Amino acid sequence: MVATVAPGSPAAKAGLEAGDLIWRVDGERMRDLIDLYVALADDVPHLCKVQRGESTLVLEIDPSGSEVGLEIAEPLFGEVITCDNSCMFCFVDQLPAGLRETLYVKDDDYRLSFLGGNFVTLTNVTVEDIDRIVDERLSPLYVSVQATEPEVRRRMFGNARADRGLENLRLLLEEPWMDVHVQVVLVKGVNDGMHLDATLEAIREIYPGVRSVGLVPVGITSGGLKPLDPAYGYDGESARAVLGQIEGWRPLLGPAGPFAADEFFFLAGLRPPAADYYADYPQLENGIGMARWFADQFARVLRRKRMPVRGREATTIVTTPMGDWALAPLGLEEMGVELLVCRNSLFGERVTVCGLLPGRDVISALLGAGAKGRVLVPGIALGEREEFVDGVDVSEVELATGVEVVVVADDPAALIGAIRS
Repeated sequence: MVATVAPGSPAAKAGLEAGDLIWRVDGERMRDLIDLYVALADDVPHLCKVQRGESTLVLEIDPSGSEVGLEIAEPLFGEVITCDNSCMFCFVDQLPAGLRETLYVKDDDYRLSFLGGNFVTLTNVTVEDIDRIVDERLSPLYVSVQATEPEVRRRMFGNARADRGLENLRLLLEEPWMDVHVQVVLVKGVNDGMHLDATLEAIREIYPGVRSVGLVPVGITSGGLKPLDPAYGYDGESARAVLGQIEGWRPLLGPAGPFAADEFFFLAGLRPPAADYYADYPQLENGIGMARWFADQFARVLRRKRMPVRGREATTIVTTPMGDWALAPLGLEEMGVELLVCRNSLFGERVTVCGLLPGRDVISALLGAGAKGRVLVPGIALGEREEFVDGVDVSEVELATGVEVVVVADDPAALIGAIRS
């Protein structure tokens, strides 16, 4: 389905409109957005079979060296490839009931890895999938490894054939152009310590083409459908031990890291390291280096713009404990801004990221603090329909609290602009 058409673009000149369904291009069915990209990549006219309401149309798109000007509603035009593992730490299994249906889909689709940076296990890709990845040069890909020792992998993945993922990783890394970014979700007492050493050694020796290695602590909820024992989670002491351990590996892996997730520094009670720790921020969207990147970009924007001044109207930023850790050093109080930290009653105290902030907890925190004026809410906490993870939307928060809610995009310039306005 066509989501938007850029004015004046080849798609607009062809007559395509938002809401159209593209069934075929040059007689071929499209499986996903990748197929569509490939089909329209050259500079010759293409015939598209399009359904608009009850009508079927044939429209000709002529790219002629220009961007086609199409945005598609969904990246996949069929079923999502789902996970064939039963991971002991699966966050989806830990979710409570009653959330948006899409949150319960255990996607493990290499196409979403290429298109959106989702991490996949490579345990369920077929020979045909590998051939397609190679033939169409679908790079970069993002792969969850967790461990390289067979017994540890089988325990973590809950899959007797978990080694398939490593074999497929090896095949992909034979291509010199392939960029693979690896994630290791650390579960205390399971794949850390000497097992983490074994994994990093295998990456260095057997999978040397890996572009980056990110280490992320396991997420643990309370009150979910299949909770994980809190003993598997990290605290200050164990987080500091992980950070100390990986420092010895950084000279050996060079630009590949390993890079610790921001949450490890938060748990350890440490500030994020300087920017050079993160090289070129290869796993920024994975929560690795976000706090440092945001702080540095915030400072750069402030140097270019006039310092916001304290206004007559109160401004509150709704955040979480980890968000407070990242934002508190930025000097927001000098701009007349108050940080309001919300605890997470839906997922539990261990879940401290803004992306899983429930609307009910935002309402409770605002009422408890007697907040007035404007409230800034991070866009990462909201879905496409401006709903929090528990289905509460922005209008409900405003109605319940009597404040004006402003959704702010997740970049420093947007935050400074919202404060200044």
